[in-house]
Amino acid sequence: MESNYVETIQPMLPILAFTLVMLVWTIGEFISAKTKAMVSMMLVASMIFLVGFAADLIPHDLIQQSGLLGLGQAVIGLIIVHLGTMMSIEDLKAQWRTFVIGSITVIFVSIVLYFVGSLLFDRNVAIAGSTAITGGTLSILMVQGEVATIEAAGGDLGMLSPALLAVFPLLILNVKNFVGFLVTANILKKEALRVRGEYRNGNLALYEEVKENTTTKPEVILPSYLQTPYAVLFILGLTELFARWLSGLTNGYVNMFVIALLLGIALRHFKIVRPSALSTTDSFGLLMISIMVIAFGPLADINLSDLVALLGPILFYLAAGVITIIAISYVVGKRVGYSTALSIAVGLTSLFGFPGTMVLTKEAAAAVGESE
Repeated sequence: MESNYVETIQPMLPILAFTLVMLVWTIGEFISAKTKAMVSMMLVASMIFLVGFAADLIPHDLIQQSGLLGLGQAVIGLIIVHLGTMMSIEDLKAQWRTFVIGSITVIFVSIVLYFVGSLLFDRNVAIAGSTAITGGTLSILMVQGEVATIEAAGGDLGMLSPALLAVFPLLILNVKNFVGFLVTANILKKEALRVRGEYRNGNLALYEEVKENTTTKPEVILPSYLQTPYAVLFILGLTELFARWLSGLTNGYVNMFVIALLLGIALRHFKIVRPSALSTTDSFGLLMISIMVIAFGPLADINLSDLVALLGPILFYLAAGVITIIAISYVVGKRVGYSTALSIAVGLTSLFGFPGTMVLTKEAAAAVGESE
């Protein structure tokens, strides 16, 4: 009788783990929506996993048992290719000032934070911290992958244990979203007041609203049987493999993810796939969750008391990151003709990105704008 019960319940463990992970994401998404993305879904999920693992309320092998870990590790490069298909060369040309401010700010902030962090802490902490300030989830996964590789080879990871070094950029990633929102919201309101003043003085004219044509889909040169969801996934997967091969030709000097991103841009530009390719496959949500959940794995190996060692580095990178972003984006923005507030706001978007950029812009316009 007991044997039959075990045989019946064990196959349910993966689906139970999967369901619990989806519950965490549902809670995070709900809170993010209620706070208008000020409290990110990632932050909520991190806190739930961190407290749940530390208090043994959640099984420590939950993520492994959910089946999402293997899927996420398999499709990271595919997601990078997809991100490339979201980028339009025409849009980059039209918004070249924004592109220049954002790119130069990220490059210089990374350099400054790396060298200062190396002096204050160590090289590994500096790499993880600077990556977390200027990057996103995929950057964190790259850091965690390198930590695992160095640990497996018996290398020295410096002042932090492998688990803490893997969790360190994840915590910065979650907290910087909140900090970036608070700072950028006030700056955008100042920019909105400036724009309103310019309009009242007759220096600005209203833009005529242009309605997007949603009746026709962008043209794709491939035949219809290569535009199905399965075919699109095949093309993206094949592109990832090609990116890996090209990276191998450089002995890894050119990162595979960089090549995958550029190839994704090329796929869209030459109309091989539609913009935002994965959105046509109805699989984007599940694939993204499988990737994001990888970042939470190291949380199962630390205690809340261990986080005390991370407090100083986290506070440093948040403060130094915001100050450096403001300084560099201000200088670059002035060079390309943007106002002070707009330049700084563009630079600060590296702290949170979309959809926060859209939410804050709309809120600033609604708070300051006047219309019938």
